[in-house]
Amino acid sequence: MDLNVGLVGHGRWGKRHLETLIRLKKEGRVQHITLCDRDANQLAGLSKQVDSTFTHFGAMLDAGVVNCIAIVTPPNSHLELASKALERNISVLIEKPLSDRLEQELEFLNSLTSEVTLVTGFLLRHHEGVEAMKQELDDGAIGTLQELHYRRRTKRGRPKGADAMKTLAIHGFDLSLFFGLKGIAKSPPDIFEHQPERMLLDAGRTGQKRLLVDVSWDADEELRELTLIGSKGNLSLTFGTTPDMHINRSGVLETVELTNAHPPLYNEWVYFLQQVKSRTPTVYPPIQDLHALNQWFQDLEQY
Repeated sequence: MDLNVGLVGHGRWGKRHLETLIRLKKEGRVQHITLCDRDANQLAGLSKQVDSTFTHFGAMLDAGVVNCIAIVTPPNSHLELASKALERNISVLIEKPLSDRLEQELEFLNSLTSEVTLVTGFLLRHHEGVEAMKQELDDGAIGTLQELHYRRRTKRGRPKGADAMKTLAIHGFDLSLFFGLKGIAKSPPDIFEHQPERMLLDAGRTGQKRLLVDVSWDADEELRELTLIGSKGNLSLTFGTTPDMHINRSGVLETVELTNAHPPLYNEWVYFLQQVKSRTPTVYPPIQDLHALNQWFQDLEQY
């Protein structure tokens, strides 16, 4: 089966997707790349890098040149584009968040059938270090998971229209689901501070399970750390070009050097293309996790 990919959106992050697709095409994993952006200036000078271009999403679908697409546009357009593609049995990789409107996001999730392939871009699930931590946890290295701490601070300014909770903090919420942290007493959170450029949440400190998410733009440092605290020890991961994972097993500290062979965005694309090629309908993260994320944000809107 040939994989004919449509990339919808060629902004800052869309350019990263295109770089990844060009690499995948050179490796023979992708046969045809179509780029769609309503701004013709974003398509200029790319004739040697892509096979076809469109300024209208509907025209691209009508041309029949794609059998899977990636939606890398502003969140307010995600659901409309995804729905039109899924109606034509076109597999979809969609950037997070699914939408900037929680009620419409919930309606969309409830409308999904068992016949679709929809992968949402929580790329940290595809990070080598995160996968290694999941394996260590599953192997019982730190006992029962009790706490997850996610910190992401960047010197970059806040992108226009972006919100810290749905752009940065959403990874922390998603990772709590990925690692199976359950039983968090989240109503009300112990600490919840939210502005467009930063968010701090500390939920469940008085219970047995705890989730700490601390993210911000315009910070004084570049930092991305993930820590899992279990009943017998802890795991920590420092993200970066040369990530290290640290394991504390009952007081014995071990450092694991990771190869970082492929960026998580590349790994995410490989996963998505495998699902498309296998013709196996897939919703990932699992639909129950997407519902849980939606519920998290609905709950936090009260505060």
